[in-house]
Amino acid sequence: MADELTVKPYIRLSNGNLKQTISPGSLTFDQSGNGYYHNVSNIGTSEENIATFGDVSTEGWCYMRNADATNYVQWGFSTGVYGGRMEAGETAGPFRMEPGLTLYLKANTAACNVEIFVAED
Repeated sequence: MADELTVKPYIRLSNGNLKQTISPGSLTFDQSGNGYYHNVSNIGTSEENIATFGDVSTEGWCYMRNADATNYVQWGFSTGVYGGRMEAGETAGPFRMEPGLTLYLKANTAACNVEIFVAED
């Protein structure tokens, strides 16, 4: 089969006279496996890592959502190095992961529930 995964990236900026929309439409991708990982993890204020995503053997597309109403979560792919941040209620992704990497997350001030979805590549 082909085109098993569909991603619809969209971003719109409207700030006074500054306006920009990026919408490449639906993008479809092949999935060589047929698995996925979907979980809500309680991320504490000390760094936590996720090295395996259930039965997913090769990580592909990733989507995360910070379900907390107040605090932010930092995330990255190296211990102590956080290249991403999700404010309360925000998302990260969808983005394609490099297979075999470990995901590191750390909440600010108080633990946060983070929804994590990873589709097998």
